[in-house]
Amino acid sequence: MRFLPFCFFCLIFAIQCTSLAKRQDYETSLLSYKKADVNSTLTTLPRNERKGFIAVLEKAHLSFLNGGTKFDDLESLAEESKERLRFSASRSLKSFFYLESEDGYYASEAEIIYLHILLGLYYARVEDYEKAKIQARYAGNLLSGEWSAEGQFDDPTLRLLLASLWLTTGAREEAMVDFRKATQLKPQSHSIRSFSNEMIPTDGEFIFIFGGPGAEPEMDPSANLNFIRGLRNLKFRMSGKQSTLLLVDNSKTITLSLEKGTLGWYERHLIRDNEISELIQDSKYFQLMSATAIKEGTKGTLKVTGSILASATIIALGAGLVYVGAEVNSEDIAGLGIITIIAGFQLGSEWVGASIRQTKENIKEDLDVSNEYRYVRFFPEYVWIGKSKSKLKSPILTSNHGPVTYHLTPAIGKIKVRFGFVPDVQNP
Repeated sequence: MRFLPFCFFCLIFAIQCTSLAKRQDYETSLLSYKKADVNSTLTTLPRNERKGFIAVLEKAHLSFLNGGTKFDDLESLAEESKERLRFSASRSLKSFFYLESEDGYYASEAEIIYLHILLGLYYARVEDYEKAKIQARYAGNLLSGEWSAEGQFDDPTLRLLLASLWLTTGAREEAMVDFRKATQLKPQSHSIRSFSNEMIPTDGEFIFIFGGPGAEPEMDPSANLNFIRGLRNLKFRMSGKQSTLLLVDNSKTITLSLEKGTLGWYERHLIRDNEISELIQDSKYFQLMSATAIKEGTKGTLKVTGSILASATIIALGAGLVYVGAEVNSEDIAGLGIITIIAGFQLGSEWVGASIRQTKENIKEDLDVSNEYRYVRFFPEYVWIGKSKSKLKSPILTSNHGPVTYHLTPAIGKIKVRFGFVPDVQNP
């Protein structure tokens, strides 16, 4: 008999461990991340999806920023991604690639490419440069693949990351290729153009700083005229200030170049997510909307009806007082009855209004899928890049407006590359 309760407990525990992480599960870790406390961010990550694609990549990204050297889970995920990577076609995207994980998550192109770049950077950190080059080539192939002119996913920020990976391996010419490609993708950037024309000195450093706490999805009903699809559409909101960032090393000051563009990672994720599971999700959402309308419509009707009945009761009480006052010739009682009638009308109006507002809020909460939208958090909203002609000794980050909260890692690679993170938000 004791065995059955134990089995029941194990079943409940297993269900809890395999549940999917929602926005509220990230509140504590995001608060730490906005303070640039990467270590605390790691320890407070949601534990709902410990071995899933999202959890592994988020932890690996944060661990890298924290100077970590353990990446077994990321390595396994990268090998799995090669086996499960799928190439498909659609009317709007023409052709694209994606990864479907065991937990039903469809990883986007940016997430897959960054996974391999990040693994390469881990290899570079532990000085396994040949394996780092293998990951760089694989990521480059995914970025340059001729799926089609319309469908090919290429991105200047990923190109800069790939160039930084090549630099760590000492492959200057390969790095130059990606700097030039980033220039083609973002010709207005004078800073990127300078990197494509003048290589980092072998005894210098390349600086790459992740900026912003990461975009968050929110409901965007206006994004599509299709009623069913429109309510389900989302947009990503960014909160970084895009500050001017300076790197100071003893008497040397370097103004880092702000490079925007990672919003495309998130927007592409939304497009890709709709392309893969459009009809299925629309069908599920229509069912949710119908059920919500029935539930809240019934509850709202009951609340409004109850409010009207309560108001009517008060009004009736006031009318009774007016009648009694008339019978006993008491102006005070009659006056109290009139006040009660007026109060009944006012309270009834307020109760009905509150019931309608509550119903609207409940419907919005039920239909707002942004709280449950799945994607890899903690990615940058933008980056800063810069270079030093000599190795840095004790660098700090600041701005024209004073000190900033930041996290810097030691430089890695044959040609030194230093990574860092600046949340760039108001103090939370």
